[in-house]
Amino acid sequence: MLNKVIEELVYYAKTHLELDDFDAIYIRNKLLAKFNQVEPYEGQIEKQGIKKLDVPDILIQALLSEYGKELDAHEEDSLVSEVMSLLSPMPSQVRERFNEKYNSSPEKATEYLYEISKNNYYVQKTKVLKNKVFTSRDGLEISINLSKPEKNNKDIAKLVGAVSTSYPKCVLCLENLGFEGNAKKAARQNIRFVPLNLGGETWYLQYSPYGYFNRHCIVFSEKHTPMIINRSNLSKLFDFVDMFPHFIIGSNSDLPITGGSILDHEHFQGGDHIFPMMKREVKETFESKKYPEVKIGLLDWYNSTIVLRSKNREDIINLTMNIIDKWYKYDNPDLDIISYEGEVRHNSITPILRKVGKEYLFYVMLRNNRQNDEYPDGIFHAHPEYHHIKKEGIGLIEAMGLFILPARLERQLPLVEGILENHIEPGNYLMMNPDLEPFVPMIEKLRRLEGNPHDLVQKELEDTCRGILDNTAVFKNDEAGRSAFIKFVEKAIK
Repeated sequence: MLNKVIEELVYYAKTHLELDDFDAIYIRNKLLAKFNQVEPYEGQIEKQGIKKLDVPDILIQALLSEYGKELDAHEEDSLVSEVMSLLSPMPSQVRERFNEKYNSSPEKATEYLYEISKNNYYVQKTKVLKNKVFTSRDGLEISINLSKPEKNNKDIAKLVGAVSTSYPKCVLCLENLGFEGNAKKAARQNIRFVPLNLGGETWYLQYSPYGYFNRHCIVFSEKHTPMIINRSNLSKLFDFVDMFPHFIIGSNSDLPITGGSILDHEHFQGGDHIFPMMKREVKETFESKKYPEVKIGLLDWYNSTIVLRSKNREDIINLTMNIIDKWYKYDNPDLDIISYEGEVRHNSITPILRKVGKEYLFYVMLRNNRQNDEYPDGIFHAHPEYHHIKKEGIGLIEAMGLFILPARLERQLPLVEGILENHIEPGNYLMMNPDLEPFVPMIEKLRRLEGNPHDLVQKELEDTCRGILDNTAVFKNDEAGRSAFIKFVEKAIK
C-alpha cells in the first residue's frame, strides 16, 4: 500500500534525517498529495526495523514498486530525488547544523554532512559497496566501478531531440541545489552542501554520490570559472586542510588529458583516505637556501612527484610557485617534454595536500598533455596497448594509485579467464563476444604462461595499472629520466 510506504518514509526521516514531529505533519500531507492518496496509513509500521536502517534503499524500492513501475531511469531518479529532498533538512538547516558541529570538532561536522547525504540517498552507499576493490602486490588500489549507472539504449534514445539548456551551467554549479533534472542533466533535489571560506572566497563542500574512497568529497567554487593552478588556489588548499586536518585535498591539473573531466568549473577533491602514493618513501632529498625550513624530496613513485614538507605554509606555496614557473617553461625534447607549442601550454601540475600533526605534506606532481602521431590520445597518457583495460584520462585519484576501471571489465575478465581455461581459439570467442577483440594480444600473451587463469588475469591487470602510471610519468624511472628530474629540481628550488 502506497500510504503505508509514505508513513514508513516519514518515520525514517524522523529517525535519520532530523525531521521534526510538527514538520512531519506537513511533509506527510505533501507526500499524500504527490501520490494521490486521500488519507494516511493508520496501521502499524515496523519502527524498530526502520530505526536500524543504515540507508533508505529498501523503502525507496518499496516506493518504486508501488508507484514507479512505468517510469524510465530518469523519471525514477527524479522522483526519488524529489521525495528524499522533501524528507531532508532544508539546505540552510544543514548549513547551521554543520557549523554547530564544527564548533565542537571538524570531524563531527564532516561526518554530519556525510550522514545526511547518505541517509537522504544522495550518496549511493549501497551501490558503492558493489564496486570490486582489491590491493595489488605492490600496494596499488584497483577497483572495477559498478556503482555509477550506465545509460541503456532506451535512456539514450530519449536524449534525441531533448531540449538542451544552459541551466545549470555544469554539475558543480551552485544552482544544482534543488534542481529537478532533465533527460540530459541529473536530478539534484536531495543534494546538500555547505559554504566554506577559502582564501576570502565562497566555496562549497559536498560529497560525491558515487564516492571512490572513504568520505570522497568535492569542494567547488561559487563561481563558474575554468580550472586554474595559481597561487590563490594553492593557498585555498592550505585553508581547507587547516579547517579539516583529517582530510586530504587535491586538484586535477588545469589541462585536458592530464586531469579530470570537468575543466570549466574550479574544484578540488578530497576525503579521509591515505592513497598508495602517500605510503611511499622519499628517494632523493634536496635543500633550498632560500627556503631552509622546507624539506624537499623526490617521491619513490611512478609519476614524477616532488614532496615539500614544512610547518611553514607560505614557504611551501612560494617554493611551489617557483617550481611551477620553471616547469611551465621546461623543455626536454629527448624525453618528449615540450612546454609550449605556439600559445598552447602543455605543462601543468597536480597538487595534493595533507596535514600530519602541525606539518604540511605537499605533493607536486608534474604533468604534460602533449599528443603526437604515435600517441594521439596523449604521450603521457595510457598507451594503446592498455586501452582494453583503461582508456579514460588519468586524473588526480588514479595518479595517486587508486584505479577506477570501467564496469565492462566485470563481464569481460571472467570471459578471458574462461577462454584460457578452455583453450578456446580466437575465431570462436570473437564470434560470440566481438567486444573482446582488443583483448586478443593479452589473451595470446597469457596463453604462453603457466598458472591458474584467474591469477594470470589478475596479475596482468595489476601490471597494466602499473604500466599506465609509468606512461603518465614525465620523467621515466630510467637513468635518463632520473638524471633529468634531479637536474630540474636543483634548478627549480634555487
